[in-house]
Amino acid sequence: MFTIGTEHLTVEMNNEGSISALTGADGARYESKSHPSPLLRLVVSGEMHSPLQAAFDAPSGRITLSYADGMEITVSAENRGRYTTFEVLNVAGGSPDAVIWGPFLTTIGGSIGESVGVVHDGEFAIGVQSLNAKTVGGWPLELDRHESMPESYSQGGKPNPDGRQMTDNKFEHHVCTAWPTMDGGSGLQAFARDRSKPATRPAWNLAATDVIPIEGEDARIEGTRLALFGCPVDQVLDVIEEIELGEGLPHPMIEGAWGKKSPAANQSYLITDFTESTMADALDYAKKAGLKYVYHPDPFVQWGHFKLKPGSFPNGDEGLKVCSDLAAAEGMHVGIHTLSNFTTLNDPYVAPKPDARLQPVGTSTLAAALGTEDNEVEIANPAPFTAELFRRTAQIGDELIEFESVSESAPWKLLGVKRGANGTAVSADVEGAAIARLWDHPYDVVFPNNELQDEFADRITELMNGANLKQISFDGLEGVYATGQDDYGVVRFVERQYRDWQQEVINDASIVVPNYLWHICTRFNWGEPWGAETREGQMEWRLSNQRYFKRNFIPPMLGWFLVRSASERFEATALDEIQWVLSKASGFTSGFALVADYAVLKRNGNIDQLLAAVSVWEAARRAGAFSDEQRERMVDPKGDWHLEADGPGRWKLYPVHIPKPFVCSPTELQPGQPGGSDWAIFNKYEAQPLRFTMRVRPVYGNEDASVKRPTFYTDGSYMTFDTEVKANEYLVCDGDQIGHIYDINWNLLRTVEATADAPTVRHGGQNLSFSCRFEGDPKPEVNVKVFLRGTPETAGCGEE
Repeated sequence: MFTIGTEHLTVEMNNEGSISALTGADGARYESKSHPSPLLRLVVSGEMHSPLQAAFDAPSGRITLSYADGMEITVSAENRGRYTTFEVLNVAGGSPDAVIWGPFLTTIGGSIGESVGVVHDGEFAIGVQSLNAKTVGGWPLELDRHESMPESYSQGGKPNPDGRQMTDNKFEHHVCTAWPTMDGGSGLQAFARDRSKPATRPAWNLAATDVIPIEGEDARIEGTRLALFGCPVDQVLDVIEEIELGEGLPHPMIEGAWGKKSPAANQSYLITDFTESTMADALDYAKKAGLKYVYHPDPFVQWGHFKLKPGSFPNGDEGLKVCSDLAAAEGMHVGIHTLSNFTTLNDPYVAPKPDARLQPVGTSTLAAALGTEDNEVEIANPAPFTAELFRRTAQIGDELIEFESVSESAPWKLLGVKRGANGTAVSADVEGAAIARLWDHPYDVVFPNNELQDEFADRITELMNGANLKQISFDGLEGVYATGQDDYGVVRFVERQYRDWQQEVINDASIVVPNYLWHICTRFNWGEPWGAETREGQMEWRLSNQRYFKRNFIPPMLGWFLVRSASERFEATALDEIQWVLSKASGFTSGFALVADYAVLKRNGNIDQLLAAVSVWEAARRAGAFSDEQRERMVDPKGDWHLEADGPGRWKLYPVHIPKPFVCSPTELQPGQPGGSDWAIFNKYEAQPLRFTMRVRPVYGNEDASVKRPTFYTDGSYMTFDTEVKANEYLVCDGDQIGHIYDINWNLLRTVEATADAPTVRHGGQNLSFSCRFEGDPKPEVNVKVFLRGTPETAGCGEE
């Protein structure tokens, strides 16, 4: 028996090399008895082997694990005060393909942090941390999961009857350091491979791919290191920070504090397509929103060499640096978006002379010589060329070809071949020449191998440092899986850049963060706005992300939200939509990205109003102005809120009810009936003046239509606007006698005065009557959105 005790957790190991007890300082036991928890498993030719016995040398902290076929592994165990480190020192008597730490099975099932590798029950936490890049949190993809592990994260022994948590099945088991067990507990797991061997194994979306071996220390199993700890749950981040500092892990700082604790880690930012000539304007817009970061969503004309778009940055890297310097002078910062290792077909790595280090799915050889006029290519092995990918591209020396299909029987041939694809030179090749099927993707890109990928990382670093950029998103990071090197390749790509950055950089990524990369990545801002209304775009995904962030101790972010101009599908973004976003962000204490093309910023007439709202809400959120009870109500997706500043450190928070828009359509009127509608409305708040937005919508594209003399009646009072409101115009009244008429993009056209003040909407149920004169053929319809406000609540703790 071997025992190693830290401040809050004692680990006991039996003579079979399994962890037999996990005991808290108060004597509580957390080890699961359902299955053994070997310290280290071996993987040989796809088979897992647990140790048969263990020998311990307590004074040196050495553990010798013996396996079948005479293999032995020596592991060191060291008490580091609040955590224990384990390291593989030597592998003897064989050459395993991989080793697996654990899974260490626990009885804890309350919160399972699949990325951070920490599980807790609300009081006590147990966690593991990968201590170098070669130690990958998760499980080898080619192996069946441990028998204790359910297929999905939300499965296990405690099914949720209302089904709401099913969206927590965000990630696959093999990339997760922690996973629930079917008995209601959890397992903690990591692995390391011998990456010096060529291999064929599953990768990304393919069942089998050729894996190119690597060289160096990271290729060896020896040196894989893991930390194991237990502590009260409120000390988790303190212990992890101690591990980072004690073990030389990445420890990024953001504005003077560790990134996982820094209040600046989840600040919001503006995404817009600035250029050298528009940068000053972009900064002004960000300042109006109270934001410090301006981020370019698509700065490159090529991915690979990452050449900046000459139309936006005619002075190249130096032009981007000028933009960054301009921001720095205002106390602001600049960021860029990348697609990581996605390689565009116009990049010099691909054309006109393809680099030999482009990543293949697999390789074969020419079974017959290939002439310059041939449009069939005979190959020795068809397997790599039958993989289902986006396009069918192969590389023969300096030539790229595209093929339509593979023959159904030997002699194996690529059929329907296009020679000299993508502008490469057609060449004649001898029998036996290598031919590689390139890995591609629907973004119309190919990928580099690990060696070439290092050059990509160095180029991005060069740009980040040269232009003093302080934000980046590694979007498309899943493309690194094309190397076949699983999350090791991901860590290698990002850490290579992190270690060379000369400034603090807020960074995130597109995929679930590997355990080691958790230390580097500041946050994750998942949730996209494309193709859906603001209140609908990936909303369940965004909400489940907040649960993921919480259980993984990650600063919360709510995703990207789009400011639109009007289009055939969508209206231009209105203030209530932005306030809805801002209230959700405040409820979750989450940051977000506000996305607005420069053209939209210039075109939309309400931009200043929208940005002012962002400034007010963000100031309150970052000041911690809202109570827990207020935040709990604000996260409801069906709830709306309005916020106003009320002096230093104080705000007025109004609950808002927006009924489903009312519609008046002349096609639904009876013959002879004047234009109008009666709508039932219920005001759950106190009596208040009518606030509304009326939109005139064209029917069958008749944009010459209009309505005249719109009139609203309720509670015995009439309000008539003696004016004409044309199709695609808005009439807005904010509870007074003045109407504001806007165009389709919220540019103010004119103001009009009504015949009376806005009528009162009393508490309770009532009718709201509307009438107007419809003009045009076909006549338009009218949509009316009513805004009902509750009694303002106080937020903040400023001076009275």
